[in-house]
Amino acid sequence: MAWIWCMRCTHEESGMGIRQLGFSLICSVLILSALLRAALAADTGVTEWAAEKPRPKIGLVLSGGGARGAAHVGVLKVLEELRIPIDYIAGTSMGAIVGGLYASGMTAEALERVVGLADWGRLLSDRPPRSQRSFRRKSDDVGFLVDFDVGLDESGLIFPGGLVQGQNLEMEMKRLTLPVIKIEDFDKLPIPFRAIATDIVSGEEVVLGSGDLATAMRASMSAPGIFKPVRSQGRLLVDGGIVNNVPIDVVREMGADILIIVDVGFPLLAETQLNSALGITKQMLTILINARAKDQIALLTTDDLLISPELGDLGSEEFQRMKEAQQLGKEKAMELAQTLAQHSISKQSYLAYRRGIQGVRQGLPRVDNVIVENESKLSPKVIAERLAEQQDGALNVDQLESDIADIYGLDTFETVTYDITDEGGETNLAVRAREKSWGPNYLRFGINLEDDFEGESNYNFAARFTRTEINEKGGEFRAELQIGESPRLYAELYQPLDYASRWFINPYFVYQRENSTLFQDGLRIAQFLSTSTTFSFDGGRQLGNWGEIRIGLSRSRVDDALRVGQPALQNGSTDIYGVSTGFSYDTIDRVAIPRSGLNLSLGWSSIRQNFGSDIAFEVAGLFFLKPQTWGDHTLLHWWDISGTTRDETAGVKPLSLGGLFNLSGYAAGELVGKHSAIGRLLYYHRLGKQAMPVFSTPVYLGGSIEAGNVWQSRDEISADNTLLAGSIFVVFDTLLGPIYVAYARAEDNHQSAYLFLGQTF
Repeated sequence: MAWIWCMRCTHEESGMGIRQLGFSLICSVLILSALLRAALAADTGVTEWAAEKPRPKIGLVLSGGGARGAAHVGVLKVLEELRIPIDYIAGTSMGAIVGGLYASGMTAEALERVVGLADWGRLLSDRPPRSQRSFRRKSDDVGFLVDFDVGLDESGLIFPGGLVQGQNLEMEMKRLTLPVIKIEDFDKLPIPFRAIATDIVSGEEVVLGSGDLATAMRASMSAPGIFKPVRSQGRLLVDGGIVNNVPIDVVREMGADILIIVDVGFPLLAETQLNSALGITKQMLTILINARAKDQIALLTTDDLLISPELGDLGSEEFQRMKEAQQLGKEKAMELAQTLAQHSISKQSYLAYRRGIQGVRQGLPRVDNVIVENESKLSPKVIAERLAEQQDGALNVDQLESDIADIYGLDTFETVTYDITDEGGETNLAVRAREKSWGPNYLRFGINLEDDFEGESNYNFAARFTRTEINEKGGEFRAELQIGESPRLYAELYQPLDYASRWFINPYFVYQRENSTLFQDGLRIAQFLSTSTTFSFDGGRQLGNWGEIRIGLSRSRVDDALRVGQPALQNGSTDIYGVSTGFSYDTIDRVAIPRSGLNLSLGWSSIRQNFGSDIAFEVAGLFFLKPQTWGDHTLLHWWDISGTTRDETAGVKPLSLGGLFNLSGYAAGELVGKHSAIGRLLYYHRLGKQAMPVFSTPVYLGGSIEAGNVWQSRDEISADNTLLAGSIFVVFDTLLGPIYVAYARAEDNHQSAYLFLGQTF
C-alpha cells in the first residue's frame, strides 16, 4: 500500500507549495521504510514466508507397526526434500516414536541415523548389560542360567507386568528429547504433537498431549505382555494400536486442514502360519487393529493423501530390517511426489520454517540441584552416592546415563529415570528410582544335565530364594536348594557396610553331597559318597562393578563313605579349618556363551593344623577366560591351573579332569592328582540372527582343542606328558541355558559323545 499511495502523490498538480513539499517528504520516508523492511526480511529469510498467501495447515498421521514403522522416516525424508511443512503430528506406537522425535525438532536425516543405527536388541530388552551390573549381581548367573526372577509373597508367585520394563528404551528417548525436556505442553513443541495410548483398565483411548514426551512415546509403544504398562496421568497405559492405530481424527481435531497419512499397517498371516495358539492370537489382534484403522481411513477427504508403503513380508518384530523399511517408505513417497509437491513452499520460506523449529530447542541445561526420588526400602544415600558427579555444573548426559546404569545394575529397581525442571529460578535434576513391583522376594531356577550315552548320566535341579532390601544399605539373604546327583543346601547373608556398597561381609553355610568315582587304567573300580558341611565368614571390597577382593575363615567337616568297591579302600571323616583369599575380575557379557570381556580369578587357601584342622595343606589356583568375537565368530581362550604348594602334603582333596571341555573324551573325574592344568581353545560360529533377544534361540556350530593333565608332583609336570583332546559340537542357546550335543576324542583312543545342558565353566 505504501508504494501505491506514493505513486498517487507524484501525479498531483505541479507547484512548489508547502503542501506539495510535505507530500514529497512523506513519500520519500515511506519508500525508504519499505526498502529497509525488504532488506531486513531478505536477511532473515522471512520475506516470502510473510508475503505468500495463507496456506492450509498440514497434519501428519503416523501409524503403528513395530519395525515396519521405520518406513515413516523414509517418507519424512521425501517431505523435507519437497519442502512440505508439517504443522501437526499424531502417532501411535512406533509412529509415536518417530512422530514425537520429529515433533521435538529432529530432522529426517537425524532420525534416519537414530533409527538405522540404534541397537534395537538392547533397546527392546530390559536388564542392563552384564558388564554394567554390580559385581554382586554378576554372581547371580553362576549355576543359575535361567535369567528370570519370579516374585514371591504370602499370596504366591508374582510376575512382572511385562517381559520388558522399558528401562533402556526410555533412557534412549530421554537422551533424544533433551532439547525439549522442559516442555510439558505438547502444543508448545516445535511441532504440536499427540501420542495415542490405551487405558488398559477402562479400555479407553487416551490422547497424550502433555507431560513428559519420552514417557508418552514409550506408553504409546508398550505392547501388552511384552512391555510393562506405563503409569501416567493417573492411568495405566499400553500400546495405542489397540484402540486407534491410525489417529486421523486426532490430527483433524488439532486444527489440520489437509492430512498426510502414513499407514504401515499389520499384514494378516497366511493360513500356513496359523498353526499355533500364538499365531491365532496374533491374527485376531491384527484383525481388530485393522478394522479400527479402516474406520479412521474412511474419514479422509479428497484433499487428504494416504501413503501405504509396500513393505511385503517385513514383520513388525524384524528390527534388523529397519533400514530396508526406511528405503521402502522413501520409494513409496517418491511415487507420490507430484501430488505431494502441491503442498511445497518456497526454499526461503521452508528455511524460515525450519529455523523456527530449531529456535524452540534448547542446549544442555546447567544443573543447580540434584533431587533423589526414592521409591524403595533402600536409603536415598545408596542412589545419591552414585550421582555425585552430576551436581553443580552443566548436565553431562554420558555421566548421568552411566550413573543411572550403575544404579539400575543393582537390580533392585524396576525403572530408574530422570527429569529436568525449573523451580524458583533454579534447574533441578530429579532422579526417580522405583522398586520392582514383584519384589523384594525372588525365586530363580537352574538346571544341569549331562549324559555320555554310555550309561553315565547325572542331573541337578536348583531353586534359589533371595530376599533383597533387608535394610537401608541393601543387605540380602539368600538360600539355595539343589536336588539330583549332587544335593546341596546353601544359605548366606550379604551385607554392604557403606552406602556405596564398597565394603561387605558375607557369612555363609553349605551342606553338600557328591559322588566321586575312582578309576584305574580307565576302569571304574570304586565309588564314594562325600558329604561336607562348611561354615565360612568372608569379608572384602568390591572394586567398582568389575572386581572383588575377599578374605575368609572357614570350618568344614568332610565324611567319605564307600558305596561301590573293595572295603579296604579308605573311609573316614576329616575336620578342616583354614583361611582363604581371592581376587576376581569379571567383565564378560554373559556366562552361557561369552562373546566379549574378561573373567580372571586368583585364589589361595591355607588349611592349618594350628587352627584345629586334622590335616594341613595349601592350594592355589588361576582361572582365565577371554572371548574374542568378530562377526558371527567367537574364539574362547580358557585356562585352569591349580595345585598344592607342597607335594608331600597328604590328605589333599584330589584335583580332577575329564568330561566335556575338561579333556573331552575322558570320563568325568577319570584323571586325578595334586596338580592340574588345562588350556582350551573353543570356536563358535553363530547361525542366523534375530533382533529381539527375548524370543531368539541362537544356534552355534563349533569345536574345541584342549591340552592338559594332572600330576602327583611338580617334578612330573612336563609338556611331554601333556594330553591332547578335542571335540565338535552344536549348541542351542536356550532360555534354560546352552544345550550342547558333542562328540569328542582324546589320546589313547578315548572318545565319547555328550548331551550337556548347563554352565560349562
